[in-house]
Amino acid sequence: MKTHLIILLLFTAFVPASAQRLTPVFGTLTDSERAMTSYEADPEAPAVVLFDIGDSYFFDTDNGYDIRFTRMKRLKVLSRAGIQEASTVSIPFYVESPTKTEKVVSIEAYTYNFKDGLVYKKALDPSTVFEEKVNNFYRLKKFAFPDVQEGSILEYKYVLETPFQFNLPDWNFQAKVPTLYSEYTVKMIPFYEYVFIAQGISKFDYQNSEVSKKKRAWGTITENHGGNTGSGFEFSDMVHTYAMKNIPAFTDESLITSAEDYIMKMDFQLSKFNRPRGGSETIITTWPELNKELLANERFGKYLNNSTKFSKRILEKELVLAPDMPEEKKCEAILEYVRTSFQWDNYFGYFASKSAKEFVEQKSGNISDINLFLVSLLREAGINADPVILSTRAHGKIRADYPFGHYFNATIVLVNGKRSFLMDGSDRLLAYDRIPIRCINEKGLVVSENEVKWVSLEPRLPSLDEKTINLKIDPDQAIATISGKIAGTEYKAYEYKQKFENDSAEFKKYLLQEHQVKATGIQFLSYDKPKLPYAMVFKGTIPLEKIGNKIVVQPLLGFSLKENPLHQASRTYPVDFIFPQNSKVKTTVSIPDGYAVEALPEPIMMDNEIAQVKLAHTLYGSDLEIQADYVLKKSTYSSADYSKLKFYLGMIVKGFNAPIVLNKK
Repeated sequence: MKTHLIILLLFTAFVPASAQRLTPVFGTLTDSERAMTSYEADPEAPAVVLFDIGDSYFFDTDNGYDIRFTRMKRLKVLSRAGIQEASTVSIPFYVESPTKTEKVVSIEAYTYNFKDGLVYKKALDPSTVFEEKVNNFYRLKKFAFPDVQEGSILEYKYVLETPFQFNLPDWNFQAKVPTLYSEYTVKMIPFYEYVFIAQGISKFDYQNSEVSKKKRAWGTITENHGGNTGSGFEFSDMVHTYAMKNIPAFTDESLITSAEDYIMKMDFQLSKFNRPRGGSETIITTWPELNKELLANERFGKYLNNSTKFSKRILEKELVLAPDMPEEKKCEAILEYVRTSFQWDNYFGYFASKSAKEFVEQKSGNISDINLFLVSLLREAGINADPVILSTRAHGKIRADYPFGHYFNATIVLVNGKRSFLMDGSDRLLAYDRIPIRCINEKGLVVSENEVKWVSLEPRLPSLDEKTINLKIDPDQAIATISGKIAGTEYKAYEYKQKFENDSAEFKKYLLQEHQVKATGIQFLSYDKPKLPYAMVFKGTIPLEKIGNKIVVQPLLGFSLKENPLHQASRTYPVDFIFPQNSKVKTTVSIPDGYAVEALPEPIMMDNEIAQVKLAHTLYGSDLEIQADYVLKKSTYSSADYSKLKFYLGMIVKGFNAPIVLNKK
């Protein structure tokens, strides 16, 4: 079970110090850091964070107060694998407009190498730092440390300044490698109050709140007869410090939504603004208030309203729907129009990025431009539809107990008809009543004038992954001629379409690398028909193992589960398969003349609330038929089911990949 601390970060709070804190000096290495060759608590760790220290401070500007965030971090590379893990750094920053943006104002980085008792220090060349655009609002400053070797110590320091008080920098205590010490200090002033969620943390190793000895002033202050007069006043920062020691690496990222949902971190939200001249404004809202704000927002509710005239024109001139057309057929036709007429620019955001007029003229936009316009078209066609805001899987989960707007980063569509269903106009590979896998993340918030409600984003139908294989063995050449078919329904079809994109060369490469099949003929079926199963038909050959008079055949060719994705002995967070999964593999092996079956894997027949597994072999004359099926009955399994699920997946891997042995008579 995940642990959270929810704390109100006030200017006046006081918490006495506990435990001890670390006070490293940038540029000064310790003897123990130089001598370290492994980390005792995790001997296999490729690198270790020696310390990671952050500080946020409100500083005066002409427009009030901005935030200056300083980070200082030092790492030790312990193995060759750690070189890649630790040697590159990305610094995210937020851009609202060309004139209002966060800025990385300085970066300082060094690599330390050691030879013959000497220290060789190499500085980062500032010209090698580059900038990468993530989306319309986020950028990355990126750099790589120079001359990184096994045993190197790497350290860097940067300063980021932000004019966005709502964006007080968050803090991750945990990383992909172990961390010896992590500390975050926030120096509060009396004008801003925050709450934060301490995810995965029940108690800090060090926590302290104290009043700074340094006096600051707001406004005009004049000293007069030993006292201060004027329109301003003096104050001192309230300094809050939080630290943790010996934090394990976050290593198991298999079958989860995002590491951000489980990593130990502090997530901040501005809760209140206290005006210097008196009065205050509550920032943290409620879900009904957030709903109301969205409907009044220029880039959400007003975008919807402004789309009406364009939607009406389209339905009159470009997309004429028959009056007697069934509602779902109308939905399908409207969605097809949107998908073929407008291009997703691959950017997220739950607000529109441009005006409705610009979107229609430019024929492209972010995910919310597209889906808010889709809502408008549906409504104009007489269909009851509402926008749904959500957080994509990579962005992390929404916590319904805390109405934080920054949880969201995308918009889709809910149709409220005889059958309610979700839609998305940004992905062309899906049926009209399905949403992309990236959007399947527990629940979304319906934005409606009538009420605030949540809608499940989880798929109910299982996805079938079905393979049919026929093997004809040539014992003299020690090869098998293969004819096969891979077919997927629902989200398995979607995954295959995304992976191969009807590209024969890509599919041939996959068959050879993953299954040792040298393909000679490939055919794709129903790529452009989202409602139908997507299939790949192929022919080819595969080498066999021949030992004396025996031929060893792996009949499933690795087309079922080849490796158990669950590696840890235990797990404290859920296992997320995204959708219920049903896998079927049927192989027919034509036994050559003069050979007989000598050995078969043990059959399996198991069925319970977690999974169903079947492995059976049947001999029909000279044909051996192998049926290998499994069903994972849930899309998400709790940590309580982990050990059983791991065991069943191990059973599948072992049984389904076992060979058969043919012996010459």
